[in-house]
Amino acid sequence: MMKRAWRTLLLFVGPCLVLSACAAGSTLYVPGELARPARAVAPAAGATRVVVADFSYAASPDNVIGRDFDRVRPIVWKGEPGKAMADLVAGVLVESGVAAVRRGGAEPAGAEAVPIRVSGVVRRFEVNSRRTGGLSVVTEATVSLTVTAEGPGLSGPSERTVTSSASISDLFVTPDGLAEVLMPTANAVAEEAARKLLEAKVGSPAS
Repeated sequence: MMKRAWRTLLLFVGPCLVLSACAAGSTLYVPGELARPARAVAPAAGATRVVVADFSYAASPDNVIGRDFDRVRPIVWKGEPGKAMADLVAGVLVESGVAAVRRGGAEPAGAEAVPIRVSGVVRRFEVNSRRTGGLSVVTEATVSLTVTAEGPGLSGPSERTVTSSASISDLFVTPDGLAEVLMPTANAVAEEAARKLLEAKVGSPAS
């Protein structure tokens, strides 16, 4: 009877000790950078040049992008969501045959001479983790982006908003798990935003 009680106790306490060990620390960091595989695609013949400026993003103090609610600690990514999402969108446009280039916010404008300028606002860039019951922990990422294209190459300003969420479930939250759900979500948003820009004829050959 005593052995059975010890087995039951270990079945409960053992995983808890593992969770506590893996969750040690006051801050949880998301590793890695937002990136896409390099795919050299020549711009379509006569493609209109497109400049993608840094997207704006209201960063939280200390680069906090979410929270591990189970351990009551912040989740931090040391990257810059505004610049990173602009890089991704520009990358997708290039992959689609658009003559797109990046321009940082601090660089000289000169955009007046460019047929189309793409700007954007990263409205949400977050990843959170919470225990849903038992030993299961759900980590969910949400990214929301508004892109605006304007210039003499278009009939008028074109604004589109894209939002995507994804989640994974595991025994406990880890840095790699955070990256596993956040990075693909950001790429999915960039791909959809670029698709909507293409639908608006951004980067189409000049008529």
